[in-house]
Amino acid sequence: MSDFPHIYTTTAQGTNDQILKLTSEGLPSLEVTPPTQFGGPEGYWNPEAFFSASISTCFILTFKSISRIMKLSWSKINVDVDAYLDKTGSKLSFTKVDIFVSLTLPAGQDSSSAIKALEKAKENCLITSSINSQIELHLKVENEV
Repeated sequence: MSDFPHIYTTTAQGTNDQILKLTSEGLPSLEVTPPTQFGGPEGYWNPEAFFSASISTCFILTFKSISRIMKLSWSKINVDVDAYLDKTGSKLSFTKVDIFVSLTLPAGQDSSSAIKALEKAKENCLITSSINSQIELHLKVENEV
């Protein structure tokens, strides 16, 4: 790992239409618009979806790291995130985040260590630890048949 601070740079460019071009060195460019709730067209990524996506992907990557350290075996993980944008006084903010995790373990494996790893992922994910939203974790842990 390189020394801190780590700097992540993106560039957004726009014209008079709604479509922005988002770039970052070494990555494919993306077209970004406002969400449909704010009059944007369908079929494009938007900052609000990126917010939710950053939580779901960070959660999984953090869980993978924690499970490696704990030597936890697992087969599959799915993370759905609902991020609630609401009015707070005179501004809009994400007030609540629900993280729905479905984890599949090998047959016969006890789920207690997996639940601990998932809870640690919530606490250690750099995105969830950087936001002020209320965060609720909803877990479904099953064994393969």
